[in-house]
Amino acid sequence: MNASVNSPAAGLEAIFTEMRPALVRRAAAMGAAGDAEDVVQDVWLKLRGVDAPVASPHAYLLRMVYTAVLDRRRGTRRAAARDAAWSTPANLPDDGIEPADAERRLIALQTLQAVESRLTALGDPAAAIFRRHRIDGVTQRKLAEEFGMGLSTIEKHLRRAYAVLLDLQEGQA
Repeated sequence: MNASVNSPAAGLEAIFTEMRPALVRRAAAMGAAGDAEDVVQDVWLKLRGVDAPVASPHAYLLRMVYTAVLDRRRGTRRAAARDAAWSTPANLPDDGIEPADAERRLIALQTLQAVESRLTALGDPAAAIFRRHRIDGVTQRKLAEEFGMGLSTIEKHLRRAYAVLLDLQEGQA
């Protein structure tokens, strides 16, 4: 960032640099443990967009870390809920009567073909990331390393894949 030495952003960046270890400890204490460095890096990136003077920079930075940890926690909860929704069968009758095996196989095959068709249309890397995550069980962090992308980019590709499959699911309902 090309901020002049006397600009508000330069002062806030200097305080951030001084407080960085404390901010990492704060994020870890709030439960971000392994992601504390990532949370503080997110704060740094957001901080670079601040142009106005900040009256209480220490409190401001601590609040930014607090908000970033909460955002990450909410995102994790949303991802877990989404994963749970995709892991449990939906719209199955609960009357104890099972459809015939041949019919179930046909429905499963048609659903699989529709999913494969949608994923193929989605294209790579989103389809490949989805398969590695949902079928192979690879964590998002490992996928980020494997594909040479940031964690947020991996999440973006997964959201695209889930959206495509959700459209398919809603179209069948």
